[in-house]
Order: sequence, then C-alpha cells, then structure tokens
Amino acid sequence: MPQKKDSKAYGSFRNVIILTNVDVHAKRDLATIKIFGPLKVKIFTTGVEAVDYISENHVDLVLCDSSLDDMTGIKFCQIVRKNMAGRPLPIIMVTLENRKDHVLDSIAAGCLGYVLRPYSLDTFEKYLILANQLDNYPEIEEMELKEAKDMVERGDFDDAIEAFEELISYQDEAQKYYDMGCQFMVQGKYGKAIVSFKKAVKINDLFAEAYKGLADAYKGKGDMEACKKFLKKAADVHAQFDRLEETKTLFIEILKYDSDTPNPFNTLGVNLRKQGDYPGALHAYQQALELTPNDENIYFNMAKALYFMGRLEEASTQVDQSLQMNPEFREANKLFQRIHGKPWVPAKGQTIRPRPATDGAKESAKDLDP
Repeated sequence: MPQKKDSKAYGSFRNVIILTNVDVHAKRDLATIKIFGPLKVKIFTTGVEAVDYISENHVDLVLCDSSLDDMTGIKFCQIVRKNMAGRPLPIIMVTLENRKDHVLDSIAAGCLGYVLRPYSLDTFEKYLILANQLDNYPEIEEMELKEAKDMVERGDFDDAIEAFEELISYQDEAQKYYDMGCQFMVQGKYGKAIVSFKKAVKINDLFAEAYKGLADAYKGKGDMEACKKFLKKAADVHAQFDRLEETKTLFIEILKYDSDTPNPFNTLGVNLRKQGDYPGALHAYQQALELTPNDENIYFNMAKALYFMGRLEEASTQVDQSLQMNPEFREANKLFQRIHGKPWVPAKGQTIRPRPATDGAKESAKDLDP
C-alpha cells in the first residue's frame, strides 16, 4: 500500500468529490486520492446529485469522469461554471477519452486538469500540484487589486493609478502562459495545456478589473479622455472572453462619455475574421448585435464571414438584411453581386424600412479587407 504523501503542495484540497458512473474508476480514484490526505471524499454517479451537494457544501476539488448516469462530464462542468457563485471550483477531468475535441471542450467548460486513464500515481500527483498552483496563483494580484480599488475609494488617485499600472504590466506573463498552452497542445500534453490556458485567463481577468480601476481613478482626477480609454480596454478584454453582460455594462457606461465608441464585439469579430477564425467571428458578431441590434455593418460583417465559409445562402440573408437597413451601402451591394451576379434590388412588393436610429451610438466598423 503506498504511503500517504506530504500534502503541502496540495493541502487546500481537503474536501473532494469523485464523479463517475464506472465502479472500477470510482474505486481507483478513491484509493488514489486518499493517499494525498483529504479529510472527506464523496462519490456520485450523477451530475444532478453532485451539483446539489456542491450547492450546500464546501468542496475543494472535483475528480470528474467523462461519462455519468445523467449527463456527460463536460455538461456537468458547464453547469458548475455557470451556476456556482464565488471562486471557480477546481475540476480535474479523469477519463479514458483522449480525443482532441473532447480535451478542447473540457478546457472551454472550465476544467483545470486532464488525466488520462490508466494513470500512474506520479502523474496524478503532478496534476494535483498544478491544479493547486493554479487555484492559488492570482491571490497576491487579487490583494493588490483590492488595495488599488480601496485607494480610489479614498481618493488617492495617483497611488491607485500606479498600482493598477503595475498589475497591467503582468500582460507579458499572461501571453507567456498562453504560448505555453499552445505548445503543450501541439505536444499532446493536454493536461498541462489546460493549466497554462487557465493561468492566462485568470491573469487576463485581472486586466479587465485593472483597466476598469484605472478608468475610475482617472475619472476621479477629472481626466475623462483617459477614463474613456481604459473603459474601452476593459470592454475589449471582456469581449475577448465572451462575457456579454460585463461587456454590455461597460459599453453603456462608455456611451455616456463617447457616443462614437465602436462595438467591442464587432471589433473582435473583425479581428477574428482577418485571422481566418470564421466561426469565432460569427459568434462575436452575434454578441455584437446584442449591444447594437440596428447596425447594418454587423449584418454585412456576418455576411462576409459566412461568404468565406462557403455558406452562401446564409450570407445572402445577412447581406440582404444589411441592405434593407441601408440601401446605399456600397460594400454590401458589392458582396451581394459576388453572391448573385447582379445588383441588389428590393423584392417585388417589399417595403424598404428607413435606416433605424442608433441611440447616438456610432455604427460599428465595416470589415472591408479581402
């Protein structure tokens, strides 16, 4: 029987749940995790039971299999990420599934680690250490963020600006972890890739808060140009990570000071389209419409992404929508001609709606590059 490990590197994982509908997997995971000294371990075969338990009890770590009685492991992770308040719950996927798309879906669902069965004790220990490092990683930075926010509340704006700028200087570190994650993916080291990506995301979360804090500090000093600049940066970070509500809140605040500000999701979509990420661009444009639904440029940008994906019928629908909103939209007419070989004209009996008002907001940029 293996000896219990010194738990200093993973001592925060005291209450653990194991989630699997395979009895042999549950027994193996239980025997393994006990070596690392948790105080309490619970086993569940369904995601619903586990979610109910987590909502009423403190849990430090979840070991989740890919197959459960009532849902997939990925679905369980998505539910936890969406509905559990407070700090993210560390979840390590422990599975026989080694398909790349499953790994990527697990990352997107919020897993901190990915352990392939059958695993060795050393491999399992490494992932526990990595997950613990990730869970604790931003605590110092979060303390610094709180102190900087307190400075703003006290009116110490210059000191607050200095503190926020120091936090933003960690940007190179976030890029380093992102690059590491990409390298691990290429090497097939999916668990390490997840940990690296999550570190990058956590640091970037701090960026959004720091940019918003800088905006508040400059507002306190009466420098509204700097305030607008950093509000836009905060909105761009939230848009990059697909946080609709946070982006919408900041966008509305920016419009108070600058009615010509671009839609951050549309800007993201244009950038993704230029990089060849057409599905990502489409998703960004759909989010953009939540902020500015009366913007013909977004419909044109969606049409262009669909056109390059070869989805011509859908592209035609979107460019037609754009032209109905603005019949004088020359670039949209050119795209319509590419698709149909003839200029756009209203359908017989079709009433052209007047161009809608945009509540003072500047129309988002057109994606005019080839």
